Amino acid sequence: MRLSFALQNSKNQGLTVEFTRVSLFALILLISAVSSVFQEGFINWQILGPFYAILSVAFGAHVVWFSMWDRLLKSPWLLFAGFVVDSLLISFLIYYSGINQSLFLFLHLVNILLAGIACRGVGAVTLALFTSIFFTVAALFSPEMKALNFFFLLALNNIAFFSVAGLSGYLSEQLQTVGKELSETGASLRSAQELNEVLVENIPTGMVSFTESGEVVKANSSAAEILGYSDLSTLNWYELFPETRRSEGLFKGDVKYTPQNEANAKILGMTLSKIYSPELKAHLSIGLFDDLTKIRQLEYAARQNEKLAAVGGLAAGIAHEIRNPLAGISGSIELLTQTVNNDDDRKLMKIVLREIDRLNNLITEFLDYARPEVPPTDAVDLSSLLTEVLDSMKLNAQVRADVEQVREYEAGLKILGRRDKLKQAFLNIIINSYQAMNDSQKPQIAVKALVTDKEVRVRIRDAGCGMSEATRKKMFEPFHTTKPKGTGLGLAVTHKILEGHGAQVFVESEVGVGTEFILTFPRAH
Repeated sequence: MRLSFALQNSKNQGLTVEFTRVSLFALILLISAVSSVFQEGFINWQILGPFYAILSVAFGAHVVWFSMWDRLLKSPWLLFAGFVVDSLLISFLIYYSGINQSLFLFLHLVNILLAGIACRGVGAVTLALFTSIFFTVAALFSPEMKALNFFFLLALNNIAFFSVAGLSGYLSEQLQTVGKELSETGASLRSAQELNEVLVENIPTGMVSFTESGEVVKANSSAAEILGYSDLSTLNWYELFPETRRSEGLFKGDVKYTPQNEANAKILGMTLSKIYSPELKAHLSIGLFDDLTKIRQLEYAARQNEKLAAVGGLAAGIAHEIRNPLAGISGSIELLTQTVNNDDDRKLMKIVLREIDRLNNLITEFLDYARPEVPPTDAVDLSSLLTEVLDSMKLNAQVRADVEQVREYEAGLKILGRRDKLKQAFLNIIINSYQAMNDSQKPQIAVKALVTDKEVRVRIRDAGCGMSEATRKKMFEPFHTTKPKGTGLGLAVTHKILEGHGAQVFVESEVGVGTEFILTFPRAH
């Protein structure tokens, strides 16, 4: 008969079974010894000697088996032999203690039950057969009277042995099946958990979970990168984003965030949701956010370009229609000045001619703004161009002379462009920065030029009065100006020039702090 041993696949379960057997014999030996010590009267060692000898042998054998358990697992038959030896020793205990009044019959049942756990159904039934033989022989050779009830109890005990064997085998099979299913489920859950952790860790979206008080529980690497921290576990969410405190765990929208050790704010698209955590027995909020700074800037630039394109087309048509009547009016006024002798009339006509010239200049600027830019083909070094513009501002008597200039240029600032047009664009921006600092206590303009593999980025920051959000949205529109004598075409023409050079224009401004222009050009290779 071939036995199937479950313990070969479960070392911990086998150790538990063997520990139970050792403990059981040790407990019986201890109770018997204590009982003998406190027993009054004469102790008959002729009767108790074999009893203690059998218990000692059983306990000692199990101590040896327990110490060499790894070897027993490799020899299933030797493992099963231990249960057979236990059955034989228990039968001897029952023989010496008396069949009818023996307290050790339950040891047979426990032994069969443990064999069922260790050796499954086949081992339990086989051991029940050995137990039945040993118990029957011990009962038949016992000195007790063999009455009818004796044979009835003998048959009943044998039936109990096989019943327990069948039950323990069935339970063992069920435990093995459930254990296998649990093991497979556990492996599947671990695999799913590992996959979830890998996905969460590698998604570009930042994810942070935090408690109701704002303590960060877990964050992925994208969140740390976007927020500018190497470790988010020591931070408080509501200190980073105080505007989300009133959201009660539900929020969706854009928030401004300035990373640690950085001067420029980011625009984060954020979504907050709330879940219940059974592990923490509390509600957690999950924050998902992406860095939308570049996207929002591009959206703003696209809207601005659409608006300027519409205005430019309208401007070209209106300017052309206005210039023709102005030419006629100018010619007529010049003829009238030759026939007028009154000095007051002549002075009024000169005023009219001067205003006509101003309108002509304005229309010329307007047409320059509306005219399509010629694609640039010449290599231009922005470092020398920016140096030339900043040096010219030091000699300009119409602006403050005490403005501090900060210049930081990297090497290789080459782009394709038209030098005269680019100079006009940079000059317009820097003149506006100087004029914005007329009332500044510490006027400073910082011009930084950085280069990457694909682009050249120029940042022009002033410490001026700054702009409101409404002014910033309209700053590149024609005829929009905040200056008393401005035409509102300077920045509009500047934007058109930069757009013709393939540059992206972003503006960040705060009232009372200053304004920064961020110009990104394609790099010339």
